[in-house]
Amino acid sequence: MNRPDAIFYSITFYAYLASFLLYIVHVALKKEKVGLYATIVAGIGLIPHSIAFGTRWAHQGHIPLANMYEYMGLMSWMVVAGLIYFVIRYKNHKIGVFVSPIPVMMLVVASLLPNEVNRQLMPALQSNWLAIHVTLAALGSGAFLISFAGGTLYLLTDDESVKVGRESVRREWNLFAIFWIAVPIVVAVLLKLIGILPTPINQVPANMMGRLTGSAVTQFALMASDGPLYWGRTAIGLGIGLVVAAIAWPLYHGRIVKQSKLAGAGSRMFMVVVAALLLSAIIVGFLIKNGTVMLTGRSYLKIFEFFGPVLVISWALSPILWFFMGRAQGAWVKSLGLKRTVFEEIGYAAVAIGYPLYTVGALFAGAIWAEQAWGTWWSWDPKEVGALIIWLFYTGFLHARYQREWRGKRAAVLLVLGMVFVFVSFFGNYFFGGLHSFEVT
Repeated sequence: MNRPDAIFYSITFYAYLASFLLYIVHVALKKEKVGLYATIVAGIGLIPHSIAFGTRWAHQGHIPLANMYEYMGLMSWMVVAGLIYFVIRYKNHKIGVFVSPIPVMMLVVASLLPNEVNRQLMPALQSNWLAIHVTLAALGSGAFLISFAGGTLYLLTDDESVKVGRESVRREWNLFAIFWIAVPIVVAVLLKLIGILPTPINQVPANMMGRLTGSAVTQFALMASDGPLYWGRTAIGLGIGLVVAAIAWPLYHGRIVKQSKLAGAGSRMFMVVVAALLLSAIIVGFLIKNGTVMLTGRSYLKIFEFFGPVLVISWALSPILWFFMGRAQGAWVKSLGLKRTVFEEIGYAAVAIGYPLYTVGALFAGAIWAEQAWGTWWSWDPKEVGALIIWLFYTGFLHARYQREWRGKRAAVLLVLGMVFVFVSFFGNYFFGGLHSFEVT
Protein backbone atom coordinates (compact mmCIF):
# COMPACT_ATOMS: atom_id res chain seq x y z
CA MET A 1 0.00 0.00 0.00
CA ASN A 2 3.09 2.24 0.12
CA ARG A 3 3.33 2.36 -3.68
CA PRO A 4 2.68 5.88 -5.05
CA ASP A 5 0.02 4.60 -7.46
CA ALA A 6 -1.80 2.83 -4.61
CA ILE A 7 -1.91 6.07 -2.61
CA PHE A 8 -3.38 7.98 -5.54
CA TYR A 9 -5.87 5.20 -6.24
CA SER A 10 -7.01 5.45 -2.60
CA ILE A 11 -7.49 9.21 -2.97
CA THR A 12 -9.43 8.54 -6.16
CA PHE A 13 -11.70 6.02 -4.45
CA TYR A 14 -12.61 8.40 -1.63
CA ALA A 15 -13.23 11.23 -4.10
CA TYR A 16 -15.62 9.07 -6.13
CA LEU A 17 -17.31 7.84 -2.96
CA ALA A 18 -17.76 11.42 -1.73
CA SER A 19 -19.18 12.38 -5.12
CA PHE A 20 -21.68 9.53 -4.96
CA LEU A 21 -22.81 10.56 -1.47
CA LEU A 22 -23.16 14.20 -2.56
CA TYR A 23 -25.31 13.11 -5.50
CA ILE A 24 -27.59 11.26 -3.07
CA VAL A 25 -27.88 14.40 -0.90
CA HIS A 26 -28.53 16.44 -4.03
CA VAL A 27 -31.47 14.24 -5.03
CA ALA A 28 -32.81 13.94 -1.48
CA LEU A 29 -32.69 17.66 -0.62
CA LYS A 30 -33.14 18.95 -4.19
CA LYS A 31 -30.26 21.38 -3.73
CA GLU A 32 -28.77 22.28 -7.11
CA LYS A 33 -25.50 23.50 -5.58
CA VAL A 34 -24.93 20.13 -3.93
CA GLY A 35 -25.28 18.48 -7.35
CA LEU A 36 -22.75 20.93 -8.77
CA TYR A 37 -20.34 20.13 -5.93
CA ALA A 38 -20.82 16.40 -6.57
CA THR A 39 -19.89 16.80 -10.22
CA ILE A 40 -16.88 18.96 -9.32
CA VAL A 41 -15.67 16.34 -6.83
CA ALA A 42 -16.05 13.63 -9.47
CA GLY A 43 -14.02 15.74 -11.89
CA ILE A 44 -11.37 16.37 -9.23
CA GLY A 45 -11.23 12.60 -8.65
CA LEU A 46 -10.10 12.17 -12.26
CA ILE A 47 -6.90 14.06 -11.42
CA PRO A 48 -5.46 11.59 -8.84
CA HIS A 49 -6.88 8.78 -10.99
CA SER A 50 -4.86 10.00 -13.98
CA ILE A 51 -1.82 10.58 -11.78
CA ALA A 52 -2.11 7.01 -10.42
CA PHE A 53 -2.19 5.69 -13.98
CA GLY A 54 0.84 7.79 -14.98
CA THR A 55 2.75 7.00 -11.78
CA ARG A 56 2.27 3.27 -12.24
CA TRP A 57 3.37 3.65 -15.88
CA ALA A 58 6.55 5.44 -14.86
CA HIS A 59 7.24 3.05 -11.98
CA GLN A 60 7.05 -0.14 -14.01
CA GLY A 61 8.36 1.22 -17.29
CA HIS A 62 5.44 0.28 -19.55
CA ILE A 63 1.80 1.21 -20.01
CA PRO A 64 -0.17 -0.20 -17.04
CA LEU A 65 -2.62 -2.34 -18.98
CA ALA A 66 -1.13 -5.80 -18.57
CA ASN A 67 -3.62 -7.26 -16.06
CA MET A 68 -7.26 -7.06 -15.02
CA TYR A 69 -6.55 -4.68 -12.12
CA GLU A 70 -5.11 -2.08 -14.47
CA TYR A 71 -7.79 -2.70 -17.11
CA MET A 72 -10.58 -2.15 -14.59
CA GLY A 73 -8.91 1.05 -13.39
CA LEU A 74 -9.06 2.49 -16.92
CA MET A 75 -12.68 1.34 -17.33
CA SER A 76 -13.69 3.22 -14.18
CA TRP A 77 -11.84 6.32 -15.46
CA MET A 78 -13.95 6.17 -18.63
CA VAL A 79 -17.16 5.86 -16.60
CA VAL A 80 -16.40 9.04 -14.62
CA ALA A 81 -15.39 10.91 -17.77
CA GLY A 82 -18.66 9.79 -19.37
CA LEU A 83 -20.60 10.86 -16.28
CA ILE A 84 -19.25 14.40 -16.53
CA TYR A 85 -19.96 14.46 -20.28
CA PHE A 86 -23.61 13.45 -19.86
CA VAL A 87 -24.15 15.83 -16.94
CA ILE A 88 -22.91 18.71 -19.08
CA ARG A 89 -24.82 17.52 -22.15
CA TYR A 90 -28.18 17.23 -20.37
CA LYS A 91 -27.47 20.03 -17.87
CA ASN A 92 -28.74 17.80 -15.08
CA HIS A 93 -26.58 16.73 -12.15
CA LYS A 94 -29.12 14.10 -11.07
CA ILE A 95 -27.72 11.82 -13.77
CA GLY A 96 -24.73 11.31 -11.49
CA VAL A 97 -26.73 9.50 -8.83
CA PHE A 98 -27.05 6.38 -10.97
CA VAL A 99 -23.68 6.53 -12.74
CA SER A 100 -21.39 7.48 -9.84
CA PRO A 101 -21.85 4.16 -7.91
CA ILE A 102 -20.32 2.25 -10.84
CA PRO A 103 -16.71 3.50 -10.52
CA VAL A 104 -16.92 3.07 -6.74
CA MET A 105 -17.92 -0.58 -7.11
CA MET A 106 -15.35 -1.15 -9.84
CA LEU A 107 -12.49 0.13 -7.71
CA VAL A 108 -13.69 -2.10 -4.86
CA VAL A 109 -13.68 -5.12 -7.18
CA ALA A 110 -10.29 -4.09 -8.59
CA SER A 111 -8.88 -4.13 -5.06
CA LEU A 112 -9.64 -7.89 -4.96
CA LEU A 113 -7.45 -8.54 -8.01
CA PRO A 114 -3.65 -9.01 -8.07
CA ASN A 115 -2.11 -5.53 -8.34
CA GLU A 116 1.62 -6.08 -8.04
CA VAL A 117 3.87 -3.94 -10.22
CA ASN A 118 5.36 -5.98 -13.06
CA ARG A 119 8.45 -4.35 -14.55
CA GLN A 120 9.35 -7.27 -16.80
CA LEU A 121 6.73 -8.08 -19.42
CA MET A 122 6.61 -11.34 -21.30
CA PRO A 123 7.50 -10.97 -25.02
CA ALA A 124 3.85 -11.21 -26.11
CA LEU A 125 3.07 -8.02 -24.16
CA GLN A 126 5.97 -5.96 -25.50
CA SER A 127 4.07 -4.35 -28.35
CA ASN A 128 2.63 -0.90 -29.06
CA TRP A 129 -0.42 -2.64 -30.49
CA LEU A 130 -1.13 -4.04 -27.04
CA ALA A 131 -1.44 -0.49 -25.68
CA ILE A 132 -3.84 0.47 -28.47
CA HIS A 133 -5.77 -2.80 -28.14
CA VAL A 134 -6.30 -2.72 -24.38
CA THR A 135 -6.77 1.05 -24.05
CA LEU A 136 -9.55 1.30 -26.61
CA ALA A 137 -11.17 -1.94 -25.42
CA ALA A 138 -11.20 -0.65 -21.82
CA LEU A 139 -12.63 2.73 -22.84
CA GLY A 140 -15.29 1.01 -24.94
CA SER A 141 -16.20 -1.30 -22.07
CA GLY A 142 -16.45 1.72 -19.76
CA ALA A 143 -18.94 3.31 -22.17
CA PHE A 144 -20.94 0.06 -22.18
CA LEU A 145 -21.11 0.31 -18.39
CA ILE A 146 -22.80 3.68 -18.69
CA SER A 147 -25.29 2.21 -21.18
CA PHE A 148 -25.95 -0.52 -18.61
CA ALA A 149 -26.82 2.15 -16.04
CA GLY A 150 -29.16 3.86 -18.49
CA GLY A 151 -30.91 0.60 -19.35
CA THR A 152 -31.22 -0.29 -15.67
CA LEU A 153 -32.84 3.01 -14.74
CA TYR A 154 -35.22 2.75 -17.67
CA LEU A 155 -36.43 -0.63 -16.46
CA LEU A 156 -36.76 0.63 -12.90
CA THR A 157 -38.85 3.62 -13.90
CA ASP A 158 -42.59 3.06 -13.81
CA ASP A 159 -44.65 3.36 -16.95
CA GLU A 160 -47.56 5.33 -15.53
CA SER A 161 -49.88 3.97 -18.21
CA VAL A 162 -49.40 0.44 -16.87
CA LYS A 163 -50.58 -0.60 -13.42
CA VAL A 164 -48.90 -3.69 -12.02
CA GLY A 165 -51.24 -5.79 -9.92
CA ARG A 166 -50.64 -8.27 -7.14
CA GLU A 167 -51.45 -11.21 -9.39
CA SER A 168 -48.64 -10.18 -11.73
CA VAL A 169 -46.20 -9.91 -8.83
CA ARG A 170 -47.28 -13.31 -7.53
CA ARG A 171 -46.78 -14.78 -11.00
CA GLU A 172 -43.23 -13.41 -11.21
CA TRP A 173 -42.28 -14.88 -7.84
CA ASN A 174 -43.80 -18.24 -8.76
CA LEU A 175 -41.72 -18.27 -11.95
CA PHE A 176 -38.66 -17.26 -9.92
CA ALA A 177 -39.20 -20.15 -7.52
CA ILE A 178 -39.64 -22.59 -10.39
CA PHE A 179 -36.81 -21.52 -12.68
CA TRP A 180 -34.20 -20.02 -10.34
CA ILE A 181 -34.60 -22.38 -7.37
CA ALA A 182 -36.38 -25.60 -8.37
CA VAL A 183 -34.82 -26.08 -11.80
CA PRO A 184 -31.17 -25.71 -10.63
CA ILE A 185 -31.81 -28.05 -7.70
CA VAL A 186 -33.41 -30.66 -9.98
CA VAL A 187 -30.52 -30.35 -12.45
CA ALA A 188 -27.98 -30.78 -9.63
CA VAL A 189 -29.78 -33.87 -8.28
CA LEU A 190 -30.11 -35.46 -11.72
CA LEU A 191 -26.42 -34.89 -12.53
CA LYS A 192 -25.47 -36.48 -9.21
CA LEU A 193 -27.69 -39.50 -9.84
CA ILE A 194 -26.34 -39.94 -13.36
CA GLY A 195 -22.84 -39.89 -11.92
CA ILE A 196 -21.16 -37.63 -14.49
CA LEU A 197 -19.95 -35.01 -12.01
CA PRO A 198 -16.27 -35.00 -10.95
CA THR A 199 -15.13 -36.74 -7.78
CA PRO A 200 -14.49 -34.59 -4.67
CA ILE A 201 -10.78 -34.63 -3.89
CA ASN A 202 -11.36 -35.92 -0.36
CA GLN A 203 -12.99 -39.06 -1.83
CA VAL A 204 -10.18 -39.89 -4.24
CA PRO A 205 -8.07 -42.87 -3.05
CA ALA A 206 -4.39 -42.10 -2.71
CA ASN A 207 -3.46 -44.65 -5.39
CA MET A 208 -5.83 -42.96 -7.88
CA MET A 209 -4.72 -39.39 -7.25
CA GLY A 210 -2.18 -39.38 -10.07
CA ARG A 211 -4.67 -40.70 -12.63
CA LEU A 212 -7.55 -38.30 -11.96
CA THR A 213 -6.62 -34.79 -13.04
CA GLY A 214 -8.32 -31.68 -14.36
CA SER A 215 -12.08 -31.92 -14.72
CA ALA A 216 -12.18 -35.45 -13.24
CA VAL A 217 -11.63 -34.04 -9.74
CA THR A 218 -13.22 -31.10 -7.96
CA GLN A 219 -11.37 -29.34 -5.15
CA PHE A 220 -14.20 -26.90 -4.43
CA ALA A 221 -14.48 -26.41 -0.68
CA LEU A 222 -16.01 -24.14 1.94
CA MET A 223 -13.51 -23.53 4.72
CA ALA A 224 -15.20 -24.09 8.10
CA SER A 225 -13.79 -23.97 11.63
CA ASP A 226 -13.63 -27.76 11.81
CA GLY A 227 -12.10 -28.22 8.34
CA PRO A 228 -13.02 -27.88 4.66
CA LEU A 229 -16.45 -28.92 3.41
CA TYR A 230 -16.10 -30.44 -0.06
CA TRP A 231 -19.32 -29.60 -1.85
CA GLY A 232 -17.91 -29.54 -5.35
CA ARG A 233 -20.58 -31.74 -6.94
CA THR A 234 -23.36 -29.63 -5.46
CA ALA A 235 -21.71 -26.38 -6.56
CA ILE A 236 -21.12 -27.62 -10.11
CA GLY A 237 -24.63 -29.06 -10.39
CA LEU A 238 -26.22 -25.81 -9.22
CA GLY A 239 -23.91 -23.84 -11.51
CA ILE A 240 -25.02 -25.86 -14.53
CA GLY A 241 -28.61 -25.46 -13.33
CA LEU A 242 -28.13 -21.69 -13.29
CA VAL A 243 -27.20 -21.77 -16.98
CA VAL A 244 -30.23 -23.96 -17.75
CA ALA A 245 -32.48 -21.53 -15.86
CA ALA A 246 -30.96 -18.52 -17.63
CA ILE A 247 -31.95 -20.07 -20.97
CA ALA A 248 -35.35 -21.51 -20.00
CA TRP A 249 -36.69 -18.64 -17.89
CA PRO A 250 -36.84 -15.88 -20.56
CA LEU A 251 -38.20 -18.29 -23.18
CA TYR A 252 -41.06 -19.45 -20.98
CA HIS A 253 -41.59 -15.98 -19.53
CA GLY A 254 -42.04 -14.43 -22.96
CA ARG A 255 -44.60 -17.06 -23.90
CA ILE A 256 -46.64 -16.78 -20.70
CA VAL A 257 -46.67 -12.97 -20.79
CA LYS A 258 -48.07 -13.01 -24.34
CA GLN A 259 -50.87 -15.30 -23.19
CA SER A 260 -51.66 -13.25 -20.09
CA LYS A 261 -53.65 -10.04 -19.93
CA LEU A 262 -52.07 -9.07 -16.63
CA ALA A 263 -49.77 -6.07 -16.63
CA GLY A 264 -46.35 -7.52 -15.99
CA ALA A 265 -43.76 -6.93 -13.30
CA GLY A 266 -41.27 -8.75 -15.49
CA SER A 267 -38.91 -5.79 -15.94
CA ARG A 268 -38.54 -5.40 -12.21
CA MET A 269 -37.96 -9.12 -11.68
CA PHE A 270 -35.43 -9.15 -14.53
CA MET A 271 -33.42 -6.39 -12.83
CA VAL A 272 -33.72 -8.13 -9.46
CA VAL A 273 -32.27 -11.35 -10.87
CA VAL A 274 -29.44 -9.60 -12.75
CA ALA A 275 -28.52 -7.37 -9.80
CA ALA A 276 -28.67 -10.29 -7.35
CA LEU A 277 -26.38 -12.40 -9.52
CA LEU A 278 -23.87 -9.56 -10.03
CA LEU A 279 -23.77 -8.69 -6.32
CA SER A 280 -23.51 -12.38 -5.43
CA ALA A 281 -20.58 -12.72 -7.82
CA ILE A 282 -18.80 -9.87 -6.00
CA ILE A 283 -19.49 -11.50 -2.63
CA VAL A 284 -18.15 -14.85 -3.84
CA GLY A 285 -15.10 -13.00 -5.17
CA PHE A 286 -14.49 -11.65 -1.64
CA LEU A 287 -14.91 -15.16 -0.20
CA ILE A 288 -12.39 -16.56 -2.68
CA LYS A 289 -10.01 -13.70 -1.91
CA ASN A 290 -10.04 -14.33 1.86
CA GLY A 291 -9.87 -18.12 1.48
CA THR A 292 -13.41 -18.96 2.63
CA VAL A 293 -14.21 -20.52 -0.76
CA MET A 294 -11.68 -22.55 -2.72
CA LEU A 295 -12.08 -23.43 -6.40
CA THR A 296 -10.36 -26.15 -8.40
CA GLY A 297 -7.08 -24.92 -9.84
CA ARG A 298 -7.36 -26.28 -13.39
CA SER A 299 -10.73 -27.48 -14.59
CA TYR A 300 -13.19 -26.57 -17.34
CA LEU A 301 -15.90 -26.94 -14.70
CA LYS A 302 -14.33 -24.24 -12.55
CA ILE A 303 -16.79 -21.61 -13.74
CA PHE A 304 -19.71 -23.78 -12.59
CA GLU A 305 -18.05 -24.12 -9.17
CA PHE A 306 -18.21 -20.33 -9.11
CA PHE A 307 -21.78 -20.13 -10.39
CA GLY A 308 -23.04 -22.54 -7.70
CA PRO A 309 -22.46 -20.34 -4.62
CA VAL A 310 -23.37 -17.26 -6.68
CA LEU A 311 -26.81 -18.77 -7.30
CA VAL A 312 -27.34 -19.73 -3.65
CA ILE A 313 -26.43 -16.25 -2.38
CA SER A 314 -28.69 -14.68 -5.03
CA TRP A 315 -31.63 -16.55 -3.51
CA ALA A 316 -31.17 -14.56 -0.31
CA LEU A 317 -30.47 -11.25 -2.05
CA SER A 318 -33.40 -11.34 -4.48
CA PRO A 319 -36.21 -10.58 -1.96
CA ILE A 320 -34.11 -7.78 -0.46
CA LEU A 321 -33.42 -6.24 -3.86
CA TRP A 322 -37.08 -6.63 -4.83
CA PHE A 323 -38.03 -4.53 -1.82
CA PHE A 324 -35.47 -1.80 -2.47
CA MET A 325 -36.11 -1.73 -6.21
CA GLY A 326 -39.81 -1.50 -5.48
CA ARG A 327 -39.05 1.50 -3.31
CA ALA A 328 -36.91 2.84 -6.12
CA GLN A 329 -39.75 2.54 -8.62
CA GLY A 330 -42.13 4.33 -6.32
CA ALA A 331 -39.81 6.89 -4.80
CA TRP A 332 -36.25 7.87 -5.61
CA VAL A 333 -36.26 7.14 -9.36
CA LYS A 334 -39.26 9.41 -9.77
CA SER A 335 -37.61 12.00 -7.56
CA LEU A 336 -34.80 12.29 -10.09
CA GLY A 337 -37.15 14.30 -12.24
CA LEU A 338 -35.81 12.64 -15.40
CA LYS A 339 -38.05 11.22 -18.09
CA ARG A 340 -37.63 7.62 -19.19
CA THR A 341 -36.58 8.88 -22.59
CA VAL A 342 -33.48 10.45 -21.02
CA PHE A 343 -32.37 7.07 -19.66
CA GLU A 344 -33.00 5.56 -23.08
CA GLU A 345 -31.01 8.30 -24.82
CA ILE A 346 -28.08 7.92 -22.41
CA GLY A 347 -28.03 4.17 -22.94
CA TYR A 348 -28.01 4.53 -26.71
CA ALA A 349 -25.48 7.40 -26.75
CA ALA A 350 -23.09 5.45 -24.54
CA VAL A 351 -23.22 2.48 -26.93
CA ALA A 352 -22.69 4.83 -29.88
CA ILE A 353 -19.52 6.08 -28.16
CA GLY A 354 -18.27 2.71 -26.95
CA TYR A 355 -18.98 0.67 -30.07
CA PRO A 356 -16.35 2.21 -32.39
CA LEU A 357 -13.80 2.26 -29.57
CA TYR A 358 -14.39 -1.41 -28.84
CA THR A 359 -14.48 -2.33 -32.52
CA VAL A 360 -11.09 -0.76 -33.28
CA GLY A 361 -9.51 -1.77 -29.97
CA ALA A 362 -10.82 -5.25 -29.14
CA LEU A 363 -11.08 -6.59 -32.70
CA PHE A 364 -8.82 -4.82 -35.19
CA ALA A 365 -5.94 -3.79 -32.92
CA GLY A 366 -6.31 -7.06 -31.01
CA ALA A 367 -6.00 -9.09 -34.22
CA ILE A 368 -2.89 -7.17 -35.30
CA TRP A 369 -1.31 -7.65 -31.87
CA ALA A 370 -2.18 -11.36 -31.90
CA GLU A 371 -0.50 -11.79 -35.28
CA GLN A 372 2.65 -10.08 -34.00
CA ALA A 373 2.69 -11.95 -30.69
CA TRP A 374 1.61 -15.45 -31.73
CA GLY A 375 1.77 -15.45 -35.53
CA THR A 376 -1.98 -15.76 -36.10
CA TRP A 377 -4.80 -13.25 -36.43
CA TRP A 378 -7.32 -15.52 -34.71
CA SER A 379 -6.80 -18.55 -32.46
CA TRP A 380 -10.25 -19.12 -30.88
CA ASP A 381 -8.88 -18.11 -27.51
CA PRO A 382 -11.69 -17.76 -24.90
CA LYS A 383 -11.02 -14.03 -24.59
CA GLU A 384 -11.11 -13.58 -28.35
CA VAL A 385 -14.39 -15.47 -28.60
CA GLY A 386 -15.81 -13.35 -25.77
CA ALA A 387 -14.79 -10.12 -27.51
CA LEU A 388 -16.39 -11.31 -30.75
CA ILE A 389 -19.64 -12.20 -28.95
CA ILE A 390 -19.73 -8.75 -27.31
CA TRP A 391 -19.11 -7.01 -30.63
CA LEU A 392 -21.79 -9.07 -32.39
CA PHE A 393 -24.22 -8.39 -29.54
CA TYR A 394 -23.83 -4.60 -29.67
CA THR A 395 -23.85 -4.74 -33.48
CA GLY A 396 -27.21 -6.48 -33.18
CA PHE A 397 -28.39 -3.86 -30.71
CA LEU A 398 -27.54 -0.98 -33.05
CA HIS A 399 -29.12 -2.82 -35.98
CA ALA A 400 -32.29 -3.46 -33.98
CA ARG A 401 -32.50 0.19 -33.03
CA TYR A 402 -31.86 1.58 -36.51
CA GLN A 403 -33.61 -0.97 -38.70
CA ARG A 404 -36.25 -2.45 -36.40
CA GLU A 405 -36.76 0.65 -34.26
CA TRP A 406 -36.33 -1.31 -31.05
CA ARG A 407 -36.85 1.10 -28.22
CA GLY A 408 -38.23 1.06 -24.71
CA LYS A 409 -38.06 -2.07 -22.60
CA ARG A 410 -36.68 -4.34 -25.32
CA ALA A 411 -33.72 -2.05 -25.92
CA ALA A 412 -33.14 -1.58 -22.18
CA VAL A 413 -33.12 -5.34 -21.59
CA LEU A 414 -30.50 -5.71 -24.33
CA LEU A 415 -28.30 -3.06 -22.67
CA VAL A 416 -28.42 -4.94 -19.36
CA LEU A 417 -27.67 -8.28 -21.03
CA GLY A 418 -24.78 -6.70 -22.93
CA MET A 419 -23.10 -5.77 -19.68
CA VAL A 420 -23.49 -9.34 -18.42
CA PHE A 421 -21.60 -10.50 -21.52
CA VAL A 422 -18.87 -7.92 -20.85
CA PHE A 423 -18.40 -9.16 -17.28
CA VAL A 424 -18.35 -12.83 -18.31
CA SER A 425 -15.76 -12.09 -20.99
CA PHE A 426 -13.73 -9.92 -18.63
CA PHE A 427 -13.36 -12.62 -15.98
CA GLY A 428 -13.57 -15.55 -18.40
CA ASN A 429 -9.83 -16.14 -18.67
CA TYR A 430 -9.75 -16.71 -14.90
CA PHE A 431 -11.89 -19.80 -15.46
CA PHE A 432 -10.95 -20.91 -18.97
CA GLY A 433 -7.29 -19.88 -19.20
CA GLY A 434 -6.04 -19.43 -22.74
CA LEU A 435 -3.54 -17.03 -24.28
CA HIS A 436 -4.88 -14.17 -22.17
CA SER A 437 -4.44 -16.01 -18.88
CA PHE A 438 -1.54 -13.73 -17.96
CA GLU A 439 -4.14 -11.10 -17.12
CA VAL A 440 -5.05 -12.83 -13.87
CA THR A 441 -1.49 -12.75 -12.56
